Amino acid sequence: MDYQQWIGKPWTSLDTPALCVDLDTLQRNIDRMAALARDAGVSLRPHIKTHKCPQIAQMLLAAGADGITCAKVSEAEVMVDAGITDILIANQIMGMFKIQRLASLAKRSQLTVAVDHADNVAMLSQEAERAGVTIGVLIEVDVGMGRCGVAPLEPTLTLARIVDASPNLELRGVMGYEGHAVMIPDAGKRAQAVEAALTPLVATATLLRDNGLPCDVVSAAGTGTAAMTARFPGITEIQPGSYATMDARYGGLELGFEPAVTIVAQVISVPRDDRAVLDAGLKSATTEFGNPPVRSPEGWRLAHLSEEHGVLERESGQPLALGDRVTLIPTHGCTTNNLHDRFFAVRDGLVTDVWTIAARGCLH
Repeated sequence: MDYQQWIGKPWTSLDTPALCVDLDTLQRNIDRMAALARDAGVSLRPHIKTHKCPQIAQMLLAAGADGITCAKVSEAEVMVDAGITDILIANQIMGMFKIQRLASLAKRSQLTVAVDHADNVAMLSQEAERAGVTIGVLIEVDVGMGRCGVAPLEPTLTLARIVDASPNLELRGVMGYEGHAVMIPDAGKRAQAVEAALTPLVATATLLRDNGLPCDVVSAAGTGTAAMTARFPGITEIQPGSYATMDARYGGLELGFEPAVTIVAQVISVPRDDRAVLDAGLKSATTEFGNPPVRSPEGWRLAHLSEEHGVLERESGQPLALGDRVTLIPTHGCTTNNLHDRFFAVRDGLVTDVWTIAARGCLH
């Protein structure tokens, strides 16, 4: 299908389901975070795992981001192919096939990767030396999330010494992800959790420097904590991602960012006046954080989804008719965007461009 045929046409004419991104809202979100980082005096390295789209990544860089963050080698490959060359892969890369690809990518980019184990460091060093490249390293510190990361202070110092002594690796600093804090509803309690997470991270960075080790980068933050983390003394870089396109889950925190992405669906059945069925189900929207709220029309809620269908129930407002368009706000942008091949870029109600979500399905 020629998806370019919708350029210049109203979004309401799109074949459904369709994933739309409002360009003005997207730009406002991007500018807001860029200003936040600039005012706090920290570098901004946005995570692209939410939108997975090179065009949006380029908008982030144009607004002042210093580089980008990826989750996978394959995501980084897509972005380097699109001309973006300053990349942090904020995960541990294991398996020689992936590490070989990582080393190959380092020939075309300034690449940094997270580590938390000496054995992984040895693998990276061996392949980087074989390939004749230098790979940057951030040591991931577990700041309370209980996922990846080495313990703060002395355990991190021990690993940092190993990295610093490893051929073809460059120790650039430390990173931590206070992911356990990003969705705390109460802003005061969220700030307390951020302080508890970042205090040992910054102390660890100080310990590395006091022992003569390089630690230029102290990186952290998600969208829910970015404003707090950016102003925390000792943090040099933030790596939020969801803010650009935003989603309903983060929207509940009232962070000042707006939902830029909507799923456009179509009514295909009206069993009763108070019920309507959409052509968008679990293949179009994810529900791990709840069903997507209905943005328009008002008075309807999404009761449940199956593979191909979304069932709406009317709480107020007018009945729907066959062919009516309904817009949904994703509850989790990262996983919902990963279901779609493209964004339809919209301004003033018209489709202005079609962007491939080039890093969707990048699992390796």
